[in-house]
Amino acid sequence: MRGVRRRAALPVCALAAGLFLAAGCATTFQRISGEEAAGAREFFAASAALPFPIEASYSGVAEVSGRTLPFIAGVNSRSSAEETVGFYDLLGGPVLFLANDGKTVTLSRGRASGKILPPNLPPLKSGPVSLGRILSGAPGYPVEGGDVGRTPDGGWIYRDGRQRLYSDPPRRLLSRAEYYFPGKRVVVSYPERGMTGPPPLVKIEVSGAKIVLRRDVE
Repeated sequence: MRGVRRRAALPVCALAAGLFLAAGCATTFQRISGEEAAGAREFFAASAALPFPIEASYSGVAEVSGRTLPFIAGVNSRSSAEETVGFYDLLGGPVLFLANDGKTVTLSRGRASGKILPPNLPPLKSGPVSLGRILSGAPGYPVEGGDVGRTPDGGWIYRDGRQRLYSDPPRRLLSRAEYYFPGKRVVVSYPERGMTGPPPLVKIEVSGAKIVLRRDVE
C-alpha cells in the first residue's frame, strides 16, 4: 500500500514543482485592429463570464520521466478568492492541497504525501487567478485591457502580461491558455471540447511533465 501511494503521489509532486520551474516559448502574435479586434475582445470577455461556485472532480494521469502515473483530484471554488484544489492517491489518501485566496496560492502536504514532498512548500504569488475557472475552461485571470491578435491558423489571441488566451481557429471557444508567474510558464489546453459546458479533458504542461485530468460526469 505504501508503494501504491508513493507512485500515485509522484505526478502531484511534478505539478507542484512545475509551478515554480515551468518555462518555455509562446506562439507568434500578430496584432489586429478595428472590427476584428472588437470581436476578439468581446469573445474573450464572454469566455471569462463563468459564475461561481465551481465544484468538480477528476481522474488523472501524468507522464513523468517516461512513466504514466494515475491520481484523482477535486476543485471547490466559492469565489476566485476562496478556492481549494485537492490531489489524492488512488486509495483516496490526500497528497497535496492548493489553497487560493485571490493573491497567493498556498501549497500544503496531505498525510499520504509521505517523504516525497518537502515539509515547507513555498507559496506562489499568483495574483487574482482562479484555479476553478482554469479547470473549467475559462480564463484564469480577469480579461481587462490587454492586447488582441491573430495566430497563423486564424484563431484569436488575448495577452495582458499574466496570461495568453487562444481561441480555436473557427473562433468559437477557448482552446488553450498560458499563465505566467515570475520566470515561469504553465500551459493549459482543452482537447475534446464541445460548444457548451466545461471541457471534459484538461491538459497541463509544467516543467516537462504532462498532466491530463478527465472531468467526472456530474
